[in-house]
Amino acid sequence: MRKKQQGVQGVEIGLRLAFALARASGPMALRELARAAGLPPSKAHRYLVSLCRAGVVRQDGPNGNYDLGTGALELGLAAQRRLDEFRLADEAIAELYRDTGLTVGLAVWGNRGPTAVRRREGAHPVTVSTRVGTVMSVIGTNAGRLFAAFLPKAVVQPFVEAEFTAGAPASDMGRPLDRAGFEALVARVREQRLCRNRGDTVAGIDAVSAPVFDQEGQIAMVLSIMGARGAIDLALDSAPVKRLARVCAELSLKLGAPRSNM
Repeated sequence: MRKKQQGVQGVEIGLRLAFALARASGPMALRELARAAGLPPSKAHRYLVSLCRAGVVRQDGPNGNYDLGTGALELGLAAQRRLDEFRLADEAIAELYRDTGLTVGLAVWGNRGPTAVRRREGAHPVTVSTRVGTVMSVIGTNAGRLFAAFLPKAVVQPFVEAEFTAGAPASDMGRPLDRAGFEALVARVREQRLCRNRGDTVAGIDAVSAPVFDQEGQIAMVLSIMGARGAIDLALDSAPVKRLARVCAELSLKLGAPRSNM
C-alpha cells in the first residue's frame, strides 16, 4: 500500500475557497463563501487575504464581496488551452497513423528541453529510446532542431552550447555536424519548416518532423513520423512528407495560428 504523501494544509484550505467561488454563480459574501468551503468566517478571511494578494481572488463592489481574480482566469485559460491542444494533437496523430501506417511522435518544449509527450506505434514498430517523457537532444534530433529554428535564441542557445561543449555527437543525413553546420541546418529547417533525419538519431531509423504553431504564431509542438530505413520517402515532395506538413498546418490553424504563419 502506498504511503500517503504529506501536503501543505494551508494550500488545500485556500483552494477549497477558490473552488467554492468557481462553483458559485457569482460574487459571494464572506459568510456565504466560508459556509460553502466549510470554514469559520474568521479563518476564511485570513486565507482570502492571501488569495487576493496572489490575484486568484478579488474583493470589490459596495459590499466587499469576493469573486475570482485575474490569476484564476489565467490558470483556467492555460488549462483549457492545454486540454484543447492535446485533444487536437491526438486527433492529428490518429490521422497521420491512419494515412501512413508509420510510428507517430509528438514533442513539446519542457524545462529541460524537447520532451516526448505522445507516441503511437506504426504497423511496423521502430525500436527507439524516445518513449513518452524522454528529454531529447537539441542538436541531435528533429524536434530539437525545429525548436532551435523557431524558439527565441535566448531560450535554446544555452542547451545548444551545453551539448556542443559536452561533445554530444550529431549528424545531418549521415554527415558529421559541427557548430557551423548546425547553424546552417537550423536556417534550412526554418526555411523549409521541416526536418528530415536519415539514421541521425538512431541508426536504421528515418524520420520527418514538422512544427505546429499556436495562436501567437509561436512553435507549440513538433509532430514526427518514423520508420525503418527506406520506409519513408524523405524527398520534400513525397506523399508522406507532404501529408505531415499538411496535418501540422491544419493543426496550427485549429490552435489559432495566424494564416500568415503558414
